[in-house]
Amino acid sequence: MRFIHFADTHLGFADYAKIDPATGTNRREQDFYDAWWRVINAIVAEKPDFVVHAGDLFQSPRPNNRAIAVALEGIARLAEAAIPFVVVAGNHSTPRIRALGNIFEALTVLPNVQACYQGRYEKFIIRHPASGKSCAIHCLPHCSLSAELEKAYAELHIESTATWNMLIAHGGWRAASNDGTDTHMGEFNEQFLEDPEARRGIKFDYIALGHYHRYLVMNDHTFYSGSTERTSFNEAGYTSGYIRGDLERRTWEYVMIPSRPMRRLQPLDCAGKTPVEIMLALEQRANTGVRDALVTLELQNLARDTYLQLDLTAVDKLFAAAAHFERQLHVVASLSAAASEESRLAAELGHIGSLRDEFSRYLAANPNITLPRAEIEQAGLRYLLEAEREEMGE
Repeated sequence: MRFIHFADTHLGFADYAKIDPATGTNRREQDFYDAWWRVINAIVAEKPDFVVHAGDLFQSPRPNNRAIAVALEGIARLAEAAIPFVVVAGNHSTPRIRALGNIFEALTVLPNVQACYQGRYEKFIIRHPASGKSCAIHCLPHCSLSAELEKAYAELHIESTATWNMLIAHGGWRAASNDGTDTHMGEFNEQFLEDPEARRGIKFDYIALGHYHRYLVMNDHTFYSGSTERTSFNEAGYTSGYIRGDLERRTWEYVMIPSRPMRRLQPLDCAGKTPVEIMLALEQRANTGVRDALVTLELQNLARDTYLQLDLTAVDKLFAAAAHFERQLHVVASLSAAASEESRLAAELGHIGSLRDEFSRYLAANPNITLPRAEIEQAGLRYLLEAEREEMGE
């Protein structure tokens, strides 16, 4: 039996206050819908015997109407093509209060759709209509309580009447991967998975994992498919895609799909540089394939007085061709307090940047703040970004 394994589609994910001109939705939100459709179209074209989604179908347990519509339309296309679809809930899609209901209940009204989302082990049998061979699909969704996960592990078994047995699970793998990569995402509610084969003394034909956003081989039959789009610059350099598998031949192939380019440019060391020299260096970096990409750049060792003279609006204009430009400024104390004060006054009388720029300037100009500066800046910039989105009606 042939199958497709994908995960972490995060439908409804939105970031940055930019609108897609073709759809009127948040540009990053549309990127995730586009990635979803690339996989759905590939599935319909390939016509596998079934499809498994290893969690985080949605970005949140209460997805917006667009995300729900896109998901239902895509899954309905699979149903129309008579391709069974099995999905488990991930940590992003699991509500904290179950009494409020779960969006996965709506998915199960479609034919050939099986959803595991109630914090417990479930098993589904997929049969090949021609050969009569079958695959038992064992599901470990995100469990909010450790007791639920322990109970789910205790119920794992091999279905002896099935031709093949597959496990779908969502979480960070505790066993070391082949290349030593840490599969934890650093999320407060993420689930950690102990190797079920080692723990239970059983053997699956294939283990489909979700949660880690990078394609990763854990062993010869256990894989993270990775995400279909990237959610942060921590994932710059990761590819996006899905896994095409054949249980009878025991072959698994990773298939990459296009996604929006994400570039982390080489940091610029600003030590000893004037604002003019910094701008010239930035011009060179802005000509290195940033069009339509998500771009981040670090300005390191930036003297405080130089920072206050730097025209951040002009910096952003250099990277106007990028879909999003994010600058990380590492400001250091100036050598001359008098020069610093002069520069500060000159900057104040010169140009005024955005609220986020001015907030960062204020923190840089007040190095004696006793509270943790990095946390204050991160929280402040987040609140200001949310305010900008509200102003734009998002």
